[in-house]
Amino acid sequence: MKWLEKLFKGTPKGQEMSSGRKEKYSKLPIDEAFVMNFKEKGGIFLYIDSIEELEEVFQKILLENNANATIFTHNEDLEELFYSQYPSYFTGDSQQATLFLTDCEYLVADEGSVLFSSRQLGQKRLDELPPSLIIIAKTSQIVGSLIDAMGGLNRKTHRDRPNNIRSLRSFTKPKEKDSIFYENCYRTTYLLLLEDLNPNE
Repeated sequence: MKWLEKLFKGTPKGQEMSSGRKEKYSKLPIDEAFVMNFKEKGGIFLYIDSIEELEEVFQKILLENNANATIFTHNEDLEELFYSQYPSYFTGDSQQATLFLTDCEYLVADEGSVLFSSRQLGQKRLDELPPSLIIIAKTSQIVGSLIDAMGGLNRKTHRDRPNNIRSLRSFTKPKEKDSIFYENCYRTTYLLLLEDLNPNE
């Protein structure tokens, strides 16, 4: 078994969450509920304690994705953080990239989903992204429901609201090929979650 599966992986592919487990998760704190639901859907999760650990895990993800991995990002801060160590991995061509490095708007606990907007995606659909995502998020971005996420997005961007709001809910291939619920889209997703350094951010 690969190192990522040992460290991060949730339920094996194809194993569905029982209704009993859903009820159990609904009673958990929202951060725990998010992690459980995200991993049940095949998401790859790791809590990060420091920038040094973030850099170490990032390196291991690149190795896991082989020497031909290429990274595309819209996020200048994340590119600045990693580019100096891995300049040969970065590309400006999203069509050629195998990894999309990004932040997100919110992490939605009751769905185990990730909410994006044009601030991360530009005008791309989820199915136009590279096959694997590396999402770097903070604990304060976890909210209970999609309604909470939309409300928070409206409050923090009321002067310049983004568009192209999309929710990624599937991290392994859906059983039903043409499932409209998953927008015919799934992405292998590595979520690296950091504790907020500044609670007022």
